Amino acid sequence: MSGFGRLDFAFILLAGLIVAAGGTSQALADDWLRLPSPTYASDAQLGAINRTGFILSPDLSINDQVKLGGTGAALLENPSGFAIGGRVGYDHQVGGLLLGVITDGYYSFAVGDGRGGGSGAFKSELHYYGTVRGRLGYGIGRFLPYVTAGYAYGDLKVSNTVTGASSSETLSGWTYGGGVEFVWNRDITLYGGYRRLDFDDKTFSALPAGQNTLSPEIDVIDIGWIHRF
Repeated sequence: MSGFGRLDFAFILLAGLIVAAGGTSQALADDWLRLPSPTYASDAQLGAINRTGFILSPDLSINDQVKLGGTGAALLENPSGFAIGGRVGYDHQVGGLLLGVITDGYYSFAVGDGRGGGSGAFKSELHYYGTVRGRLGYGIGRFLPYVTAGYAYGDLKVSNTVTGASSSETLSGWTYGGGVEFVWNRDITLYGGYRRLDFDDKTFSALPAGQNTLSPEIDVIDIGWIHRF
């Protein structure tokens, strides 16, 4: 995927957020552009909770770390850093049961150097990653515990800093995890959870033969807020 870089991904992510949040109707667009209230709502002020609707959430990961398995893992540090992105989706609640679909994308700054026999010779960079997944939850008052699973994708680059050779591979795999939501007020729902992203093995030509396979994994701690409209 050599022709697809970070800038391309950033534009696609921004376009997706705009279309999903504002493209449905002018009313939805106006609601999305309205700044959400940060004030906590009491149970009486909140009234009946209905989670049906579109969701939008900006995200910032301050500890984005990739675990590199495979034959090439001994040559590379695990890339770490931070990521920015967001998520959009739609939830439908029937009684206490919630069914939803969500997609997220992150522009990553996770970087790792070489180690062991690769010290000073190799570098790894996670360019971006994201998921498309379903959610299943059950509302208990303000709380909503949920599980989630689906498809995961990403892009990882490995460079030989001595020869200048590099190779980028598109990652593909699965994600699974769970978490809990808490309704703060009618505008904001807080959430926290965990997800694992498991990617298939990939071969990187920038690494020496016999040590050129990587099996990336990402552990994601989800903490943030969503705006439901």
